[in-house]
Amino acid sequence: MQSPDIKSAKILKNYKILLTFKNGARKIFDMKPYLKYTVFKPLNDENEFKKFSIIDGTIEWECGADLSTDTFFIESYNIDEDELEEM
Repeated sequence: MQSPDIKSAKILKNYKILLTFKNGARKIFDMKPYLKYTVFKPLNDENEFKKFSIIDGTIEWECGADLSTDTFFIESYNIDEDELEEM
């Protein structure tokens, strides 16, 4: 089964991203574990982290870094509304 495409994304605190998928699911993805990899190093700068587009259903940053839609969907977690209010 293919993961649904990302419809929208909003940057939250601490390198977390609120994702809304085309199937209606809303989840939070934590980007922090990926920032140690060379391709994602530019994203350690919060201003660079905020510079992204949704292309072909996934997030692509200006620096060229991206992850698959599957990674975003599988590795993200369901929203806890209380947690979201704190972000």
